[in-house]
Amino acid sequence: MQELIHRKVQLSEEFLKEFNEVQRLFRDRSYDFDSALNRLTDALLHHYHETGNTTAESEVLKVQNTLSLLRKGFNPVKMEKIQSGKRELFWGFAFSGLESLYSLLLEAYRAEQQKLDEGTELISGLFLSMYQNGVLTDQKIAALNTVEEIGLYWRTLAEQNTTIAGIYKKLRLTLIDEDIFLLTERIIHRLH
Repeated sequence: MQELIHRKVQLSEEFLKEFNEVQRLFRDRSYDFDSALNRLTDALLHHYHETGNTTAESEVLKVQNTLSLLRKGFNPVKMEKIQSGKRELFWGFAFSGLESLYSLLLEAYRAEQQKLDEGTELISGLFLSMYQNGVLTDQKIAALNTVEEIGLYWRTLAEQNTTIAGIYKKLRLTLIDEDIFLLTERIIHRLH
């Protein structure tokens, strides 16, 4: 079953917010940095495992394992026991790990947000055209005040017009119905 894109975007934003807190702890060289980073990577690992994103899961595991080796006193590049400068080496690799995590989080956020942006653009164009052609009136816009009514309206439009049916199918390639209806609700509120 496909997941709600709005939920994926929200989850990405929550992870980015938590990541920013870890970044602040890193910047301050806080003693809480290690535990905060572990919580974040554990949460990401669980999320990526649950969603079946093995590539991202592997990247998070790589960060965790690199830092684990450093904590045990081994240089992960040379695979030698660290004689001196262990803490500085840890901070350097931690920064590199944070960069990798940031890339993962930002890529996930952008990919999902792009789907919503493209859906918004397509729906906006369709509804503006329908409004200009008199198919969508102010009274109909006022009547579309719940997600259920919007869903029913979409289905009715798709049954009556093959062009709209095609647009609806195109939207459903990347979005689920609930996403389409939520985007439509936002657009209708803007038209009001």
